[in-house]
Amino acid sequence: METTRDTNNTAPVEKPRLRTLALASGYVVVWLALWYASSRLNLMDGVSLWSPPAGLTFAILLEYGGRALPLPILASLIAGMSGGSCEQWPYYLAANLAMPLGYLIAALALRRYPGGRRREQWRFNSPKHVAAFLAAAAAGSLFSALVGTQLLTAAGVLASPAPLAAVVLGWWVGDFVGVATFTPLALILVAPLVRRWCRGEPPHLPRLSWWSTRVDPPAARVMLFQGGLSALILAALFWLPHHFWRNQPNPFLALLLLPVMVWVVATHGMRGAVLTVFLYELGIVTMVPLFGQTELAFQYQIVMAAVVASGLLTGAVSHARLASTALFRDLAEISNDLLWEFDAAGNLRDLRGHFAEAAKRRDGRIGANWRDFVISQEQDTDLTTLKLAIRQRQPFQQLVLRVRLPGQGRSAWTRSSGLPLFDEDGEFLGYRGATADITDHKKVEALHKKAEALLRDYDQTLEAKVEAKVEERTRMLAEVSLRNWRLANFDSLTGLPNRNLLFEHLRKGLQQARRQWRLLAILLVDLDGFKQVNDTHGHDAGDELLRQVAARLQQCVRATDTAARLGGDEFTVILPDLEHPQAAAAVAQKIIARLSEPVPLGAASATVTASVGIALYRPELPANLELAMSLLRQADTAMYAAKRAGKNGWRFAEQLGLE
Repeated sequence: METTRDTNNTAPVEKPRLRTLALASGYVVVWLALWYASSRLNLMDGVSLWSPPAGLTFAILLEYGGRALPLPILASLIAGMSGGSCEQWPYYLAANLAMPLGYLIAALALRRYPGGRRREQWRFNSPKHVAAFLAAAAAGSLFSALVGTQLLTAAGVLASPAPLAAVVLGWWVGDFVGVATFTPLALILVAPLVRRWCRGEPPHLPRLSWWSTRVDPPAARVMLFQGGLSALILAALFWLPHHFWRNQPNPFLALLLLPVMVWVVATHGMRGAVLTVFLYELGIVTMVPLFGQTELAFQYQIVMAAVVASGLLTGAVSHARLASTALFRDLAEISNDLLWEFDAAGNLRDLRGHFAEAAKRRDGRIGANWRDFVISQEQDTDLTTLKLAIRQRQPFQQLVLRVRLPGQGRSAWTRSSGLPLFDEDGEFLGYRGATADITDHKKVEALHKKAEALLRDYDQTLEAKVEAKVEERTRMLAEVSLRNWRLANFDSLTGLPNRNLLFEHLRKGLQQARRQWRLLAILLVDLDGFKQVNDTHGHDAGDELLRQVAARLQQCVRATDTAARLGGDEFTVILPDLEHPQAAAAVAQKIIARLSEPVPLGAASATVTASVGIALYRPELPANLELAMSLLRQADTAMYAAKRAGKNGWRFAEQLGLE
């Protein structure tokens, strides 16, 4: 066996070709195992309650497209040759081939949804996408059922008294349930593990909850309770009619599982949805023959279709909600403001920001009234405005108040804005807003006022001296203010704008691009080999390298462009007022060429390269903070794509299918 060796690990690593072969073989084996298991549960004329092979077929075609078609065809051929006489084999083979061909058409259509752009990975992240998937699954299953029943009827296999329409309907619903159950399960839970294995990366088991970093004991107890409750309900729905209403089983009683499923999905998101749907469907498939209710197979198929459709749609809604929550959390973490929420009684309900966790941990101010935070001042017009706005349930903006900072043990001058919250019926729920610390600004204002008062008190005979002293103090204050402003908005090492000023320039650039209907590009520049410079020449040399990189970046851009340092060896360039995307590519190429030149470091020198990711803003898009964060993430992803492509290059985010 040919092997390769990793430079950092002496253990042999199989070539990707061998991994691909092993993956293909494993797929065929699993497909045949699922086919054999489902065929043991055939209820009428070869039709099962569900068809796991159909789901596995649709999953691999949706993931890899037409190039994966030989695998389900091979598996179908093997399965088709295992049944019937020699005269019937051609019909068996044709019937088994109808399934992958029908699902290929549906998968190709789904891979181009939406916008006609080819999708490498299908994501069940919105109700619209889930609805499109269910529609494609239904269409592919209908094709398989119609063609398969016609071929098996021609072969004389379907010669039972059961009406052909009933067989087609049972086949259709069974295949649909199999696709809707197993395809999301394979793509969401299994496919990421397979991709990591194919890349030779260590396995990383997915978490149930999208937002959690660990499964804590309370969450584990909730999961166990949900699983036990589901199993108890499922067993009771079959056992009770079997023992107490022996002649009157009702398959639709299984719909009582839906409330529990909604609870599980709301708790664990889309991953919990696909796993729960699979377990529920598996329980129904197992219980139906166990309790002798095969004559009600079609009714149970309808129930299973309702369960899987409800579970996936609810999971998509839950995922969208969790994604929105994560976005708010991320913005709160990077914000310099304190984000808060009060209930209708004026009691603190939520607190986020730099010192929010310290506030909750130290003095437990969650639940305190807003009046406990505000320090009353004489002739405080802004406090009066605040009370009036709260009394009238109106929004308030930019109110300057002196407050006690929770968790800080000190008071501060703040500028606060808030919006009232109402439910669908117009019921007042409280306020949500943000507070910024402006204590330093107020101190500067106080110093200015003091200087002005001193200036007015001096006698005319001392005017020259007074003016000189005031000028000196004003200059010192201006220098302090400028120094503080530069410390807050510029990187101390390189002198470039830091993250705070970058976001301000990006916000203004997006608004200007939208007004002028021009393109704007965001370039994320990451140095290749910076760690080796630090390790070889020391951190002082590394700092000098970063300073020279910053200077070269400024040489490569226009005066109207913005070059900023994000942190470490990552830099960002904003290019406004572009006519076409190639202008951004030209700047990226210029930067790469300039940074690849040797950098003198005293008696020695070092050479580094750069990988650049480019994200474009088009004026038809909204100009808001959410889009700005999305563009930065796209540029970051494109930059890593450039690194994976060999470094010392650039990539457009649009070329990667990012939006």
